[in-house]
Amino acid sequence: MLKVGISVEVYGVKPKIFTKEWWPYYWDYYKFHTIAVIFVLIIIISTVNECKNQTNYDLTLDVITENYISQDTMDALLNTVCENVEDVTGNEKVEAYINYIDMNENGDPQYLQAMHTKMTFEASYTDAFVFLMSKKYADYMSENEIFEPTSKWTDKESYNGYVIDLTNCQTLQNIGIDTSDLYLGIISIRESDKKSKTEENLYKQKNGIKFAKFLLNEE
Repeated sequence: MLKVGISVEVYGVKPKIFTKEWWPYYWDYYKFHTIAVIFVLIIIISTVNECKNQTNYDLTLDVITENYISQDTMDALLNTVCENVEDVTGNEKVEAYINYIDMNENGDPQYLQAMHTKMTFEASYTDAFVFLMSKKYADYMSENEIFEPTSKWTDKESYNGYVIDLTNCQTLQNIGIDTSDLYLGIISIRESDKKSKTEENLYKQKNGIKFAKFLLNEE
């Protein structure tokens, strides 16, 4: 499982905790750490609540990139997903969801920390099975063996054994997505899932593979 941590250092002479002198000392030296922790906790709580209350989607896709993607482009991508996957939840309609995680490197450090935490949560606990991401995060997640080996689901040449380079993906380019730094990965079924959840996720993973093959012109 991926791990996220924030280190705290001690500066100067530390007053006795919770005394009148301690609060100004704490705020002077640790206010940014505190703000970062609070921000990360808000993102985690928000994500957990979304997962608890969300629709049971036939496929959830995560987009993790430093490149800005407009809402119109995201809507076009969602339509493309829905047109190329199946109803695996049995409600007689195809429903998909796209989770856009903006990793703009010019953003606020606390915001990026929160987005990194959200990415970790998405990879470890949700039923998102298709990840479109920049090389930086493709490398990071591949090193942590989050993805299914590409040899299990495609004959296309793999970038590192776990993700496929989408530089030449015309389908995504046609709807306005910059593919110059974009990679595709399929999440593995997690051993921690309950048996009933594992069976459901197998169908969702197959849907993810179906959509991935569509992007790769294999279907």
